[in-house]
Amino acid sequence: MSDVATTGIQNLGTEVLTTTGSNVGPGGLSAPLRGFRFTADFEGLGTTSFKSVSGFGSTVDVQEYREGGFGFLTKRKLPGLVNYDEITLEKGLYSNPLLYNFFSDYLEGQTFKPVNAVITVFDNAGSPTASWQVINAWPSSYKSSDLSAEDSSILIETLTLQHEGIKRDITATAG
Repeated sequence: MSDVATTGIQNLGTEVLTTTGSNVGPGGLSAPLRGFRFTADFEGLGTTSFKSVSGFGSTVDVQEYREGGFGFLTKRKLPGLVNYDEITLEKGLYSNPLLYNFFSDYLEGQTFKPVNAVITVFDNAGSPTASWQVINAWPSSYKSSDLSAEDSSILIETLTLQHEGIKRDITATAG
């Protein structure tokens, strides 16, 4: 039996009520992490900053079947395969075509070696507070924003990654 089943759901998330540690706010309670200071470190790309990183999600397929002989009109539900959302990276377009080259190598068949990545969130002091490891990522899509003589906004390039898993590293958590 899991710890949640034996201790109850009410014990989850009690770290927000702590009054000690480095993440304690002015009211004496722990504050949630802010998501605006982060880096992504990719094998082959190095550590890179992005405008945004999205797609930290996963779901588990549900396998349903009806057992015979019990007379119940309900289905049994069992966990199936895990599906991970694609990760989308957005970055201002620079003259160095780093992200485009990363995608182009896959597109032209020069390399198809999935890479691992670590996405790290930092606190105001610059200390890592949380990180996620992305396993066996490879680019499936690249886009650049449209060009227009009527618009002076910054060009944004978008890279979409497929991957085989994402794990939260709780050892990087401060406090």
